[in-house]
Amino acid sequence: EMRPFIVLLFLFFSSHAFRQQSVAVKGKLMCGEQTLQGAKVKLWDKNILEDDLLAEGVTDENGDFELLGRNSALLKMDVYFKVYHDCADGVVPCQRKVSFRVPDDFVFRAETPEKTFDAPTLDMSKRYHNEKRSCMN
Repeated sequence: EMRPFIVLLFLFFSSHAFRQQSVAVKGKLMCGEQTLQGAKVKLWDKNILEDDLLAEGVTDENGDFELLGRNSALLKMDVYFKVYHDCADGVVPCQRKVSFRVPDDFVFRAETPEKTFDAPTLDMSKRYHNEKRSCMN
């Protein structure tokens, strides 16, 4: 009978179609008029129970960063990047943490994303509405 073969074929193709996803983000961080060098940037997939870390890096001497993240998930990834920094922070312990969402149309069901989300230049000396503090990052 053909039924088991069709079921196996469906499972094979559906598991591959929904498995690999990718996203790429690049941007520039400033601290007022200065480039923000050495700030940690992490790319996350937001989930109900626990978010998945997709990639992490630090800004270079020009404040630039570029991250490529991949994940296997049935549902489309909900991606955002977090910036951890000490810009305009004085001697307050821990780091400022700000989260920015990556638009859905930059998340691709492929090994390599078709295009990169080019985030606007961000001035981290400003206070952001969703800002928090982080001592462990």
